[in-house]
Amino acid sequence: MGNYPGSAQAYLLSENQQYYFWYQESVPAGTASRAVQLRRVKGVTYPFGASFEISFSGDPGVFEVDIQTSDTDTEVSYVTIQTVVTVNAEFVARIEMPSFWAKYARAKLAALANPVMITAQVTR
Repeated sequence: MGNYPGSAQAYLLSENQQYYFWYQESVPAGTASRAVQLRRVKGVTYPFGASFEISFSGDPGVFEVDIQTSDTDTEVSYVTIQTVVTVNAEFVARIEMPSFWAKYARAKLAALANPVMITAQVTR
């Protein structure tokens, strides 16, 4: 959990594991999470994807969470591949990525209007 600490600090995420980018945290807009390194799947039947779930403790107002990936764990290498700007009635958003070939992934809170706590996790 916490903010992006810099290169070579990614958490190794194996199949059937979860990692919290943030867990019930107050995160300033513009903050990127620690990255995860997505372990390559050895079996041909296991899904190559990842899913992302983002929840807020209340109404976030206008917000943007970017899911970013890279093949190199450096700040300048991350590129946004999916942007989340809506939630359901319980303030939860979910992204399914059935094909996921990048080596690293992270979340970046680009904007947040209301002071709410955020929980964001990735599942491999």
